Amino acid sequence: MAITISGGGITSANILDGTIVAADINASVELGGPSLGASSVIRTNAQTISENITIASTSNGMSAGPISIADGYTVTVNGNWSVV
Repeated sequence: MAITISGGGITSANILDGTIVAADINASVELGGPSLGASSVIRTNAQTISENITIASTSNGMSAGPISIADGYTVTVNGNWSVV
């Protein structure tokens, strides 16, 4: 069921129990990447890049390493990318 929201947005008063959890959000919406711990205290990322990625000149990127790039894929860095 699609719902149209008028009036400029959703406030906590519009939400039944005042909270939104991941299960309430469409699966196609990215929520900031995987994490571990009750408070998402540890963020995680994959160790292999298996897609073409371009970091725009107006952006910064960061990954926890080591990172490898799979055969046939490229990472183009026009901005900044730090692997820590």
